[in-house]
Amino acid sequence: MSKLKDIEYLQMSYSLAEKGKGLTSPNPNVGAVVVNNNTIVGYGYHKGPGKAHAEVVALDRAGQKAQNGTLYITLEPCTHWGKTPPCVDKIPNYKLKRIVISDYDSNPIVYKKGVQALQQAGTEVSIGLLADKNKKLNETYIKYITKQTPFITVKAAISLDGKIATKTYDSQWISSAPTREYVHLLRGEYDAILVGINTILKDDPLLTVRHPNWPGKRLTRIILDSHLRFPLETKIIKTLSNGRILIFTGENSSTQKASIFEKKGIEVIRMPLTSPNLDLNKIFTWLGKHGISSVLVEGGGLIQTSILEEKLADKIFLTVSPKLIGGAESPAFFQGKGVELVKDALNLKNITSYNIDKDIILEGYL
Repeated sequence: MSKLKDIEYLQMSYSLAEKGKGLTSPNPNVGAVVVNNNTIVGYGYHKGPGKAHAEVVALDRAGQKAQNGTLYITLEPCTHWGKTPPCVDKIPNYKLKRIVISDYDSNPIVYKKGVQALQQAGTEVSIGLLADKNKKLNETYIKYITKQTPFITVKAAISLDGKIATKTYDSQWISSAPTREYVHLLRGEYDAILVGINTILKDDPLLTVRHPNWPGKRLTRIILDSHLRFPLETKIIKTLSNGRILIFTGENSSTQKASIFEKKGIEVIRMPLTSPNLDLNKIFTWLGKHGISSVLVEGGGLIQTSILEEKLADKIFLTVSPKLIGGAESPAFFQGKGVELVKDALNLKNITSYNIDKDIILEGYL
C-alpha cells in the first residue's frame, strides 16, 4: 500500500473520529477503517465511555473480511482494562496483515505499549502519519490525561476595538445570530462552562447547549461566587436536567444559603480565598480530580483576565464583530494591570481565523 493510500484511509478514519467530539470525554476521539484489496470492509468510531472502541467496532463490522487486510486507526490501541477490555488482546484474532496507526496514545499507561504488544503478536505496524491531526483533535484529552487538569478555553465576543460591552454593560448582541448559533455548537464540545457571579447577576443565563446537533447534551455549569451572592431565584436553577451546577465559594460564605442550594441539587464547593478572589489553580485541580477534562470560560471579563494573567488558559476563542463601541468606561476583553513593554505581551500561537456572517472568528493557543 502506498503512503498516499495510507494517508487517504487515515483521513477517512479521522472523519469518523470527529463524530465523537463532545461525546467521548474523558476518553479520546478515535476512528478506524479496515481495508482489504483496496475495499473498505469495516469502519467505526468511539461513541463514548463504556462503549466499544473504534478499532473493535470496525473489526467486528468487517468480520472475516478483515483477514489479511489493513487496519487504519487514528490512535494507538489501549492495553489496559477500563470500562472495556484491552483492544490489543482482541485485534490479533482478526489475523490482519498490517496496522497503520496515526499517533501514540499520550496516556502513560498506554504510550508505546499498544504498538509493542501488536508487534510482539506478529503484526506489521506503521505509526506517525498525520500525528499532528490527532494532537489537534484530542487536545483536551492529551492535556487532561497527562496533567490531570482540564483544558481551558477562554471564549469572548468582542467589538473591533476590543470591548465586551458598552459603558452601561449592555452586550446583547455584539456578535451576529449565526455566530451565536455556532457558539452553542462549540459549547457542546466541552465538559463544562464557567462564568463568574457577575454574569449570573447581570444576564441571568441558562448556560445550556441549545443546538440541534447536541440533543440531550449535559453540560456542567461552573459559577465562581466568592461570597455566595447567587440568587435563590434564577433561571439556571430550573435547568438541572441539562447538567450539574457547581458553585465555588469562599470558606466563610453563608452555610444557610449553601444548604438551600444543596437541597435543590446544586453542589457548593468551598475554597480558600486568595484575597479577594478564589484560587483558580485549586479550582481547576479540583475539577480535574472530579473528571472534568475541558472547560469553556465564557465570562466575565475580570475572571477571563485573571485566567490569562495567571497563564492558566490553553486556548483563546474570540468572535470579533465589525462594531466600534468606544468609551474609556466600556469594559475590555483583557483588562488587569497590563504589561509595560510590548515584548512582555501575551502572544498567541497556531492562529486560525475564518468568517461567520460579518464576524471574524479567531482561535489561538497560549
